[in-house]
This record gives sequence, structure tokens and C-alpha cells, in this order.
Amino acid sequence: MRPALAQIALVVLFLALSAAAQQGDQKPNPPPAGPTGESSSSKPLNQPPAAASDTGTYDPVSAEDDIEVGTFYMHKGDIDAAISRYKDAIRLRSNFAKPRLLLAEAYEKKNDKIGALKYYKEYLVVFPKAPDAKKIQNKIEKLSGE
Repeated sequence: MRPALAQIALVVLFLALSAAAQQGDQKPNPPPAGPTGESSSSKPLNQPPAAASDTGTYDPVSAEDDIEVGTFYMHKGDIDAAISRYKDAIRLRSNFAKPRLLLAEAYEKKNDKIGALKYYKEYLVVFPKAPDAKKIQNKIEKLSGE
């Protein structure tokens, strides 16, 4: 019974976070169309926002949110959705070690050794003095030897 309650709690938390994000992220009306009927903005309206590396933005709060949502997806069993959110967290905060570790674990669950190795190695590059560095190094050696 407890796992079902935990899943319900995660769903409620996710819905609450989504509702709060939608309220806080209200977008202004698009710019008026020019004489040719096209937007006066040079960026198409349906284009996703630029990644942090494109704009130089650093957004640690949104990066943490991406990790929370990614973890929700992992618990739900949607590994690909989780991977996408963890990658978003890295784009928003390039020196963030935690999503790299979570990505490595997600790729390992998918039996993708190359992806797992890549992110375990990146984790140690970003966080060389990690308390679990020895354990991660052992995982890297094990995955490399298989």
C-alpha cells in the first residue's frame, strides 16, 4: 500500500509544480505581425527557448526542477523522458554534477554502456572530489571491461 501512496504523492507534487510553473511562466502576447504577415521578431514563435549555452544564462533553480521532474519520470519508468530532463538540467547549469550521475544511471538501466560511461566520466570531471568517486571509478572500469 505504501508504494501506491508514494506514487500518488509524486503525481500530486508533479501536478502542483506544473501548475505553479504555468502560472509563473505566463508568456506575453506575441509581437504584432509585420506588413507581410510575419512576426516582427526574428525568432519563430514555435521555436523552443535557446539553451543556456546559447544565451549564457545560468539557471540553477530550473536545473533543480528538471532533476525533480526527471526523477519523477524515472520512478514512473519513462527513462527517455527522464534523460531529456537531466540533459536540460545540464544545459541550464553546465557545472552541475548530479544530473550527470543520474544520466549515467538512466543509461545503465537502458543497457546503454556507452552513454553510461560518458556520463560517469563527466560526473568525475565536474566533481573530482565526489564522496562516491571510488565507487564511480569502479563502475567505469566494470562497464569498460564488459
